[in-house]
Amino acid sequence: MLKETYLQKRIQMPDAAFLVVIRIAGHLLGPSWNLLNDYKMGASTGHSTTERSGARWNAIHAIAEMKRIWDLSQTRDVYLVCFEKGVKNCHRHILI
Repeated sequence: MLKETYLQKRIQMPDAAFLVVIRIAGHLLGPSWNLLNDYKMGASTGHSTTERSGARWNAIHAIAEMKRIWDLSQTRDVYLVCFEKGVKNCHRHILI
């Protein structure tokens, strides 16, 4: 099952997989620097964040990574992790 959490929240689940999906960690499903900066400055709404992320995630390598995560989630809990605490238009919510 796909779930989400943020970096400061500590979850003890030894059988779960935790994937840090942030740009600074080098994960290809993290938001671009431009999108992240726009979001932080309030220049990106939930709708525009979804559109811009979707365009970026249509790349073949991003699709392959999403499939890998989906396949993994069929056998164990997979948590997508980033910095944002409880933000509904955070990219991890969009990914799920």
